[in-house]
Amino acid sequence: MTRFTLTIPLIAAILMASSYPQHASAQTRIRIYSDHAHGEPPLPDDYAVVAAKIGAEVVAHQTPITSGSLTGFRLVMLRAPNKEITADERAAVVEFVKKGGSLLFVLDEERRQSLAVTRANDLIQTFGLTLTPDTPYLHNTGGIAKKGDINAADREIPYSGGRAVEGGTPFAWQLDKEGRPAQPFASRTTVGERGRVVVLGEGMATIFMGTAEGARLSGVPYDASRTTYWGKDSGIFMEELLTWLIK
Repeated sequence: MTRFTLTIPLIAAILMASSYPQHASAQTRIRIYSDHAHGEPPLPDDYAVVAAKIGAEVVAHQTPITSGSLTGFRLVMLRAPNKEITADERAAVVEFVKKGGSLLFVLDEERRQSLAVTRANDLIQTFGLTLTPDTPYLHNTGGIAKKGDINAADREIPYSGGRAVEGGTPFAWQLDKEGRPAQPFASRTTVGERGRVVVLGEGMATIFMGTAEGARLSGVPYDASRTTYWGKDSGIFMEELLTWLIK
């Protein structure tokens, strides 16, 4: 029978090895701030699923945005606001991004969210991005996000009434009647070493709409109940988009 002595260094090594799995499993997830203080609708359940896949958690906030409320978060999402984002709130978001945070800002067509009421451009123009008025309406025309820094391949995403985004680096375009990329409705930019900003001028992909059964330019205008929307890749598009924003 072989005998051995547990020395102090050996005991320490055993204790460290036994504690490592528990430490690793308790690592804090990246936190995503989802604003709901400006009339935004609740997030679809898909967000919790995607967040879990990318090692994040989404936390909903019903109170005004402040520098303090953004502390500890990697990304702030302002998705479909329809109330004014005040000067103090805009200043807090700008400070957050300049310090290395990320921003996802989504504003749909004017009948859903007002450009003037929300003061959207007063916020995003700080980062060299501008939302235009509504582009000509084409029902269920669809959009395309091209392969690049955000998306690993071309992604078919829904589009049915929205705006263009000027400035930054475009990465998704509304399709025209012939199915060719027209004006960009999604653009990105970086701020400093870590800050990242994405602006979308149409929000259907952000609520995971679109199916493989959808046919472009089909359905009844302005009637979601009688339209099967084209754009089968909303899920993977949003996963890749959120992943890029929280890097």
